[in-house]
Amino acid sequence: MTTDAAGGRLDFGPEPEYPSLSKAEIMALPEGERVIVTWSGGHGPHEYHVHWNRGEPYAQTEEEHRQGRVDVEKWLTYYIGPRRPFTRVWVVAVRRTE
Repeated sequence: MTTDAAGGRLDFGPEPEYPSLSKAEIMALPEGERVIVTWSGGHGPHEYHVHWNRGEPYAQTEEEHRQGRVDVEKWLTYYIGPRRPFTRVWVVAVRRTE
């Protein structure tokens, strides 16, 4: 993962191999949940945290969180769908080491 100098977002790498979330599943995500997003314009995947503002979930970078900013263009449920060209969202899978 790398940090984007402009916004602090993290480039995640390849898209996850598990199914992306539905709109209903995105609407149920808690504040601060780590997610991977590939935007409808083809940008990503990038890692963000979920931030709720005015009843809607947004993707927020660490830097945006520290600054108290919300980028309204990172609305997680806008143009959502299961495949390209739609925006796709996944919860970051927890890796277990045993």
